[in-house]
Amino acid sequence: MSTAAPPAEPARRRKPTQSRARFTVDAILDAAARLLAGQEHEDGAAPSTDRIAELAGVSIGTLYQYFPDRDAIVRALVQREREAALARLDELVAQGAQALAGRSDGPPCGDAARQGMRALLRAYVAAYVRSFGGEGAAGRALARLAWRHDREEDALVALRAAGERLAAQLQALEMPGLRVPGPAQMYVLTRALFGSVRAASLERSPLLGTAAFEAELVRLCWAMLWDEGHGA
Repeated sequence: MSTAAPPAEPARRRKPTQSRARFTVDAILDAAARLLAGQEHEDGAAPSTDRIAELAGVSIGTLYQYFPDRDAIVRALVQREREAALARLDELVAQGAQALAGRSDGPPCGDAARQGMRALLRAYVAAYVRSFGGEGAAGRALARLAWRHDREEDALVALRAAGERLAAQLQALEMPGLRVPGPAQMYVLTRALFGSVRAASLERSPLLGTAAFEAELVRLCWAMLWDEGHGA
């Protein structure tokens, strides 16, 4: 009869549930972001987990308590950046909608409604481009890295959820002239923004971040969201 010990179960990675653990994970991800953005910008070799741990100020053993390898670090970094960007966009729309609805003279209508909604859309598009296209050489390098490493299924789940929240926020405005997008319109709207910024980022287009690029995105979205014949 064999007396060999049963195979050991694979070690479980820690989940950052406590503030100290969360701080450690954020330090690792911040270090990875700096190194990966620099590597992409300079076309150098990908940083090792040892280098990431060194810059984060943690031991390599501590790093491996949370992440099995560099790919896992990159995936976690992409997810963190995407969630933060979507949260900022949600907050921007919520604040803009609150400002429009909470005017002392009541919800805007006519030209005031049109101008207020157009201003909110311009702010949203500018924030979207900054969030997913990046700012500055390092920011844009990190954005390209995120686009290349993001898993399609994760990106689409986040995109659908963001579209549903945006549709609900627009519907709550109850603004005359505003077309609340249905499923088909929201699909086209979100993919138009997503696809345009993604392509401009990965192609390193000089248009990314320019006023002309953002103006065309605003015009595209505006045509879908606003009934110019309302009240005519």
